[in-house]
Amino acid sequence: MTRLTLPVLLLLAACKGDAPEDTDTDVQVDCSIYGIDIPSVRGEIEGSYDAANGRLVIFGGNQDVPDGCAFGATDFIQDTWEYNLECGAFRQIADAGEVPSRRGRYATATDGEKLYLSGGRFRDGTSGDYTLRRDLWAFDYATDTWSRLSRGEGPSGRSNHNMVYLDGKLWVFGGNDSNNGAFFAPLNDLWVYDLAAGTWSERSFAGPAPEARLFHGMATDGDMIYVYGGGDANAFFGPFLADLWAFDPSNDTWTLMHDGVGGAQVPSDRFWANLEYDSTTNQLILFGGHDNTDLGNTNQVYSFDLGTASWTRQIRGDVYANGAAAQCDFPADFVDPDLDSPERRNAGASAMTPDGQMIIFGGKTDCGLINDVWTYTVAGGWNLESAPTEGESCLRANQNCTSLCF
Repeated sequence: MTRLTLPVLLLLAACKGDAPEDTDTDVQVDCSIYGIDIPSVRGEIEGSYDAANGRLVIFGGNQDVPDGCAFGATDFIQDTWEYNLECGAFRQIADAGEVPSRRGRYATATDGEKLYLSGGRFRDGTSGDYTLRRDLWAFDYATDTWSRLSRGEGPSGRSNHNMVYLDGKLWVFGGNDSNNGAFFAPLNDLWVYDLAAGTWSERSFAGPAPEARLFHGMATDGDMIYVYGGGDANAFFGPFLADLWAFDPSNDTWTLMHDGVGGAQVPSDRFWANLEYDSTTNQLILFGGHDNTDLGNTNQVYSFDLGTASWTRQIRGDVYANGAAAQCDFPADFVDPDLDSPERRNAGASAMTPDGQMIIFGGKTDCGLINDVWTYTVAGGWNLESAPTEGESCLRANQNCTSLCF
């Protein structure tokens, strides 16, 4: 059966913790604990990198695969998985005690010792309002256990917000506090959770600031917090946002780093892209997302040099070639595929290693959902770590193709 999400109607970060310092990346791992199981295809997820154990950790998400152009029923899950880079294998982490409830579109961050998870949304079936989560959780890398940090304090219940760790605190910005799946209510509030005190506080700021948004990227270099793109109340159809902002916690001020205007070296407006900070090059790395062009989902890679405040396109990715013959009838040559790049996508997980590898997992593609793992470095480009079981377009999977998807 053909599985396709119509690019122009696709609805829609990534964990964005600052990289742990002085971390030994030569991790010694017992690969015998890893088997052949892999996570189901899924999107609306995030993850974090555990440098001490050399692994990407992901949680839950939505594993319902849209059928054709129809929006599928939600199927939220609450499993925890790791992907170990040295072993090249997944392992499902057994539940030990209480775990976060089923959800997608949550936010994550890491301090190097724990993964933190905030909010998200949940619904059974295909209709009705969503339940917006308002809790905050921590996953301890040393014990592989979850614990709840707060239940109903702090930010309002929300989805498609983003979070980073900086200076002993978790910083949550923006998101959507509408529980109606057909309506967005974007936010631009900034909340801080003090990990030592165990308390939330809202941070006020004066002067220019990013407009309210959801589906944005967020990262930190250990001094500043960066917010890129996303969507506003019109995020169903676009145009989207392409601006890049920096927040200075020392004086509570925002600075517009780039207005998103430019040529091919500047990313077009997009939502649900992955943004990470690469400490080895002092650059922000932007991957994928869904843009406002005929392409829709993209697999482009851009870097933003924090020293020169300029964008550079690192990977052009797939190029739009031919339009649809009819609604939901996309030809095999819809794009000229860049076969050295991952499938075009949004809503997947990403993380950055201390040695400058960006890891991506899963997300929403034109052909449903996917469960692959890739790594990217500015110097070396893309490397496929774990192949997907589904979700790739036909040409990328090297099939005899009569349509975009199988």
